[in-house]
Amino acid sequence: MAFEKGNKLAGTRKGIPNKTTLEIRNAFQLLIENNQDKMQLWLTETAMEEPARALEIILKMSEYIVPKLSRTEVKAEITDKSIVINLRPLDVNNN
Repeated sequence: MAFEKGNKLAGTRKGIPNKTTLEIRNAFQLLIENNQDKMQLWLTETAMEEPARALEIILKMSEYIVPKLSRTEVKAEITDKSIVINLRPLDVNNN
């Protein structure tokens, strides 16, 4: 069936991963869960030889657990009777 405007059966809903993506994510999660002890050993061995590389690995892995924070610029105008504070995301490319 070709896509037709208003056809609710065409495509998938926004935010729903396709079957292959879901299978790959599940397989990767299982791989990580089954190798946690080995990962600790590998990280320890790497740290003994190259501490900076071990730290780099930890930082890369943390991106999947801890969300990145966006920068915010704070400007304040002080008048006789009130303080007005404007917050807006800081555009990293156009500081």
